[in-house]
Amino acid sequence: SVALIGRAPFRRVLGYEKMFDETGREMHGSWGNMIQAEDAFTQMGADVMRWQYCQQPPTQDLWFGFAPAHEIKRKLLTFWNSVKFLVDYGNIEKFEPSWSRLEPDVDLRALDRWLVERTKLLVAEATEGYEATLTVDVIKAFDAFVDDVSNWYIRRSRRRFYSYDEAAFRTLWYALVQSLRVVSPVMPFLTDHLWRNLVQDGPESVHLAPWPEPAEPDRELLAEIGEVRRVVELGRQARSASQLKLRQPLRRLVVAGASQVAHGHADEIADELRVKEVEFGEVEASELRVKPNLPVLGPKLGAALREVREQLRRGEFEELDGGRFQVDGHVLEPDEVLVERVGREGWAVASEDGVTVALDTELDDELLLEAKLLDRV
Repeated sequence: SVALIGRAPFRRVLGYEKMFDETGREMHGSWGNMIQAEDAFTQMGADVMRWQYCQQPPTQDLWFGFAPAHEIKRKLLTFWNSVKFLVDYGNIEKFEPSWSRLEPDVDLRALDRWLVERTKLLVAEATEGYEATLTVDVIKAFDAFVDDVSNWYIRRSRRRFYSYDEAAFRTLWYALVQSLRVVSPVMPFLTDHLWRNLVQDGPESVHLAPWPEPAEPDRELLAEIGEVRRVVELGRQARSASQLKLRQPLRRLVVAGASQVAHGHADEIADELRVKEVEFGEVEASELRVKPNLPVLGPKLGAALREVREQLRRGEFEELDGGRFQVDGHVLEPDEVLVERVGREGWAVASEDGVTVALDTELDDELLLEAKLLDRV
């Protein structure tokens, strides 16, 4: 570049202090932990190598190895499967998207509108990350987006792709195309391959497509679905703790501490967790145990720590909003205490950041019979 046009081929360069192996040790041929570039390209692939560099904060040394590469491939497989899902059913249903109609312009359901806004958030976060030369922020934004697409939108919309639901097809296509555009600087080869499968009448390459224009997403809608997903995730944790398989229907779920917006999504929560009823109110099926986080609370309370610790042990405290507690005139913040909610007999409980769910695990003949019928389907 300097010889041809008289200037460097870049404006800024972001580098790491040192590169170590995946355990944090220096690489030495005599130690057997050195990775040759040819071996890395052959076993990892260029995109995975780039991803490994970009996902680590530039303030830290770079750790590099085959085990992290395997984990990256696993995550990227989720994204690949989301694209494959759309392509497979799009071919069956003769879906013909158009670059000139990129953003869905049909009647959308609430879940479709959420994915459109979620995609706008990805574009905004990725743009901000690139402009700050923080590819680690781009990777975090993309990872969260892929999880939302695969584990929420496709999960909740799967049946709509079994027949031609235009809103579902156009919404998912829009989301995937936009995500390819913003992640292509990090992963140029895979994104271009997927682009040529998804976009037939637009730019020939993702690298010839213009950068998507960032737009302010509907953050209220995003927060609303985020709250619903948080309740569902806690419900899954409770199910896992009870060792009850997901196909086993249960009678009810009680949710405490969730914001009011989650109340309007009771049917979705019930469907995701396979429960008959979802109630919002106080969870009386759990016992709350609170302990001081000594490294944090000790310097704050000093000599008063002993009495506060004893009152917490005896259960003499008041639970406040936002995961805080009041003990002997002291307000303890969420990071200053260790909270555990234990389910009483017949209940499984999970709690995080002030939200608690309690799952009724008692099984009657009707629920057992329903599970048997589902196993036969």
